[in-house]
Amino acid sequence: MWRSVVNLRFEQLPLAEGRGVSQKGDVRRFTTVLLLVLLATISRGFALAAWPSAEGEIVGELKLFDRSPEFLLPWKLAFKKGETGEQAFIYKIAASGTQLMAGGRINLLTGEGTWRIEEARVDAAVWLALIAPQLSPALASATAQGTLTLSGEGTLRQGQAVGRLTVEWRDGVLTHATQGWTLEGIAFEGEFAIDIAASRLVSTAPFELTVRTVTHPRFGARSVFIQAFLNEQRSLFVTAARVEIAGGEMVSDPCEVQLFPVSVDMNLHIDRVGLQDIVLLVPAAGLAEARGRIDGVVRLKWSAATDFQLGVGSLSLHNDEPTVVRLSPALGLLTGHVPERFDLLPAWLGPLARWIRPVNPAYADMKAIELGKADLRVKTLDVKLTPEGDERGRSATVRLVAQPEQAGGAVKEVTFDVNVAGPLNAVLKLGMKQNFSLETH
Repeated sequence: MWRSVVNLRFEQLPLAEGRGVSQKGDVRRFTTVLLLVLLATISRGFALAAWPSAEGEIVGELKLFDRSPEFLLPWKLAFKKGETGEQAFIYKIAASGTQLMAGGRINLLTGEGTWRIEEARVDAAVWLALIAPQLSPALASATAQGTLTLSGEGTLRQGQAVGRLTVEWRDGVLTHATQGWTLEGIAFEGEFAIDIAASRLVSTAPFELTVRTVTHPRFGARSVFIQAFLNEQRSLFVTAARVEIAGGEMVSDPCEVQLFPVSVDMNLHIDRVGLQDIVLLVPAAGLAEARGRIDGVVRLKWSAATDFQLGVGSLSLHNDEPTVVRLSPALGLLTGHVPERFDLLPAWLGPLARWIRPVNPAYADMKAIELGKADLRVKTLDVKLTPEGDERGRSATVRLVAQPEQAGGAVKEVTFDVNVAGPLNAVLKLGMKQNFSLETH
């Protein structure tokens, strides 16, 4: 029986650096090399229709990114005899963080055949370190744990792979020590249709991403759930998303997430979210402490270029428990607008006018409030967000009506009205210039 063994090593496989083997031109060049090797081993005396199968192997190294020259994936392509005109093959990658074995058959006359991934495991730690700098400089210090497994099968059309690919990740962890956040209990499962020749990768069914807990210096969250499709436009269509945060829940309406570059535009429904965590998230809100819960709907946008932006929305109190706030110290916030003593006599009376100056009974209470020494029980809180401007050109309005918790004081009620004309970054800032009113006994 005729038999030919070919052993070749490519020190630098001519693949497009920075894109990997999934690009159309790369696979065609690789297929061309393979076919040329096969043709060189076949006797000229055979007719094309009677090509025999060959046996042998090709080995090489796959370099993925130009900025990571030390990360090379050694691969081996072994081919064995098949039926007349058919070639069996096994493709293997064995490297730190990557184990892959795939096999199949291809008809040498037509380029048609089949392929199947027999085993594939990817170490998340190794690959995040490789890919993160390519995605965003901010992710360069992030680390990961866990193993991704891949499976799939399909057909070969003129030497190009078409079929399905399943990706799973269980008990994953993502950590960014510098920024102080961690995602634990990550699970991902998705199935995708692939077409190498068309550079196509789309979801065949909604994939699911869950995160058990999220820790952050300013907040905590749990039970993150995202269900989405990867579509033809290489963006994500999110069909469902929710997270438990601050004792409540946030749920997103269906939305589209652009991936290149990443940008998010979603409508969030807020249900019983704790004010205490909102205060931590917005340190410039003018509140030192808050207890209670809020409901509402807010549009939220994010991109690397613009950061977070608030859209149209409204927030109000959830009335199933008391809402209490304490202001951050701001001397003059209230007392700067009222006298400490009342001038009852004209100044021209001299000492007599100075002697008969009764103390404003509300002044001490107001000072305690503005210095953050008195709790305020909130009666109503209404926030309206109108980024394009309302009938008065305001991008946001906030009204907070509260009364001191301590009974018997001179101040019966305090009302803060905040009107924002411009960027919504200041929507929750209770600064020195907002209008207020006092009602005293």
